[in-house]
Amino acid sequence: MNYNQSRGRRGEHWKPTVLDPSIDTTPSANMPTTMPDPYSYNQQVPMNNGMPADYGFNVPNQGVGPGSPAYGFNQQPPPAYQPSPVQTFTPSVARNDGFSTGGAQFATQLLAEPLVQNMAMSYGNALANSGKQQFERFVPITALRYYFAVDTDYVFMKLILLFFPFTHKDWSIRYEQDGPLQPRYEKNAPDMYIPMMAFLTYVVVAGLALGTQEKFTPEQLGITASSALAWGVFELIVHIATLYIMSLETSLRYLDLLAYCSYKYVGINAALLVSLVFKKTGFYIVYLYYSLSLAFFLIRSLKLRVIPEGNGSYSARGNKRRLYFILFVAGIQPVLMWWLSYHLI
Repeated sequence: MNYNQSRGRRGEHWKPTVLDPSIDTTPSANMPTTMPDPYSYNQQVPMNNGMPADYGFNVPNQGVGPGSPAYGFNQQPPPAYQPSPVQTFTPSVARNDGFSTGGAQFATQLLAEPLVQNMAMSYGNALANSGKQQFERFVPITALRYYFAVDTDYVFMKLILLFFPFTHKDWSIRYEQDGPLQPRYEKNAPDMYIPMMAFLTYVVVAGLALGTQEKFTPEQLGITASSALAWGVFELIVHIATLYIMSLETSLRYLDLLAYCSYKYVGINAALLVSLVFKKTGFYIVYLYYSLSLAFFLIRSLKLRVIPEGNGSYSARGNKRRLYFILFVAGIQPVLMWWLSYHLI
């Protein structure tokens, strides 16, 4: 018995094959002389595997109608992708359906009604009055009206009084039933118009003086204005605190003190304007003269407000402290004038 070990298919165990001697093993013409190697990967294997060539892959369109799909898989490929053209956005105009127009007409007609107008005016007046009351809690508008009740004649006469107070005789302030006369009717009364305009002029003249010295900058102008305002507020606080600490009862209000102390800007402006022409010599002459005139003006003006004549109660509480206060207010003005103007000459 002959044994022929033939290679099995891949993955199977090797098994011996028993050959029958009665079978002719001579190769015929139809048989291949060599056996294919099952482990070779370069073999020509028919793709149809013995099946008909037209089975399921190249089946023609055998549908019922011309639009029937074919049953095979060899159909026509879909057309190539064509990108859609770029579309530009065009804002559409809102359709006028009459709603917006009708709403505007309705609102116009509603506002034209007398009842609605009266309600709106009443609400506006109430809101304005409420805001006015809240504002007057911090800023005394009614009191400020008194200090700005001036005219051209008053301003002219008050400037003359500030520069030439030595010849003035009557320093008393006339009163009405409700209070002192307005400044336009009484030149001895303090005002806020001249101090305010003198402060603004001081800022402008300071910028002019810095410009002639090639030192002008917008920042320097702001620093000058803010520092002068800060010194004014600080001076007012010091005077009010002095009156409180010394327990002095006077008829002065804090706006009166602010007005009297702000008259120094008139002399500062005059001295700086003269210094533009006559340099430091002219500045010192005007500065010294106005310091004396302002001190004399303040002593005579404050004396009747701090130590009224014919009032025995004030004398009993100590006129020395009142006199010291008057001298302190009058004496500090030249110092502040120098401090606010020495860097501008």
